[in-house]
Amino acid sequence: MSSDSENIKIKDRVNTIDKKKMAVISSAICIIAVILDQWTKSIAVSKLAGGSAYVLIDKVLEFYFIVNTGSSWGMLAGQKLLILCISVVIIALCIYIMFKCPEDTKYIPLNISLAMIIAGGIGNGIDRIRFSYVIDFIYFKAIDFPVFNVADIFVTCGAFIFIFLILFKYKEKDLEFMKPH
Repeated sequence: MSSDSENIKIKDRVNTIDKKKMAVISSAICIIAVILDQWTKSIAVSKLAGGSAYVLIDKVLEFYFIVNTGSSWGMLAGQKLLILCISVVIIALCIYIMFKCPEDTKYIPLNISLAMIIAGGIGNGIDRIRFSYVIDFIYFKAIDFPVFNVADIFVTCGAFIFIFLILFKYKEKDLEFMKPH
């Protein structure tokens, strides 16, 4: 017959995820997302640059090539160094939070959201370093939404999940690990 302390130890092991395993999962997400982003951008360059839009769903979704020298919605246009510095700070902050994150399975969604933000930042950062602009090609014509790319999708979804988790899933005590000591 097992004791209560053995049951608690077993329960604690069941609810934990090794930091190395979480790092592998997060790294895999980043690598796959960056490859997907760069691959779709290379297709956009080869198939759409200098041409007309490719209509996927009439009056709803189109693909066409544009370059963006700014950040979201063209803000900070031409400020490559500033945008890169902001991106590096955000990526570093995400990595810091991941590093400080407890080895509890309830933080897996938090780590995944941060990996998505990092991946999107890296994907667009590669463009800024290589070309001094970001390649955008996805356009929701139905709502006249600004043209975006796969990296933007990862950043936006990751940020949405992160904010949702902070506001609705985790309690204040769950987030104490983020406070600098």
